Amino acid sequence: MKKKCILCRSVLLLIICIVATCLWYFTPKSFLEDVDANEIASISVFNGSTGRRMTLEDAGEISFIVNNIQAVKMKRGKISSNHDGYSFSLTFKDADGNAIDSFIINSKTVIRDDPFFYESENGELCFAFLQELENKYVFEE
Repeated sequence: MKKKCILCRSVLLLIICIVATCLWYFTPKSFLEDVDANEIASISVFNGSTGRRMTLEDAGEISFIVNNIQAVKMKRGKISSNHDGYSFSLTFKDADGNAIDSFIINSKTVIRDDPFFYESENGELCFAFLQELENKYVFEE
């Protein structure tokens, strides 16, 4: 009887773990969720395609990027480990130069934040805007 009770508890615990993992995996994720655009002093952008880097400090550009990313709900996709190459790596920094968050925007609908790729559920990311900024600013080599 005792072994049967232990077995039942073990199976129940396993089921609870599986359900909790599924809920976590399928729940949409919002990037920069608890960040106010005013808290960000700069965004360091590295273009993985060209190898060039720039630092964005214009409050309007920062606000546009942050608000865009916050507005797009993302769902977890495939595992991103063992994948090389990317488009824009972004690091968001406060006034003291401390990193608040960082991740990769691979396209207008994909963010890479290891260990997952995230696909847009409700809109496009600011990928085209980042490409425009590349033409506007001289990148640091």
